[in-house]
Amino acid sequence: MRVLSFSTVLLISCCFYACSKEEPEQTVNKFYRVYLRINSHGIPTEQEQALYSPYISPELSELLKRANEAEQKYKTATKGEVPPLVESDLFTSLFEGASSFKTISCDSKEGSGSCLVEFKYFNPGDSSEFKWKDRVYLVKINRGWVVDDIEYLGDWQFMHKGRLKDLLKEVIEDGNSN
Repeated sequence: MRVLSFSTVLLISCCFYACSKEEPEQTVNKFYRVYLRINSHGIPTEQEQALYSPYISPELSELLKRANEAEQKYKTATKGEVPPLVESDLFTSLFEGASSFKTISCDSKEGSGSCLVEFKYFNPGDSSEFKWKDRVYLVKINRGWVVDDIEYLGDWQFMHKGRLKDLLKEVIEDGNSN
């Protein structure tokens, strides 16, 4: 009887786990739909972070929270007389951010994955369009796939370099050093 009960629970759990979890591409698409809806620059506010929270890892969430606190501390220390530590878009390579996105491809194995995302920025001032790609890294946790980091792949001069988590760690350090 115990074997049957355990097997039944295991089968139900596996079915629930497999049926309820999204693929990496679905998570990336939901994350960037929130991004387009929010349309903000710099470190997300607490309210904005709450909108992203279903789609980001606990570690990334904590870094965003600490970066926001550091940004506020910096603003207070400088009496708001200098620009914020991050003025530009945080979740893409381009300073202005993206007007649209398209997930190109995703790879995953076991508990990690990545998706290549193509972005477009439409400049209403001169009707030009700019395209680029960034890579989104995901991890699989109990609730499914979540965004854990972003690699900035743009190759122009005025852009973030490296990865989102590294940038957030710099903001935390800079904001707390005043």
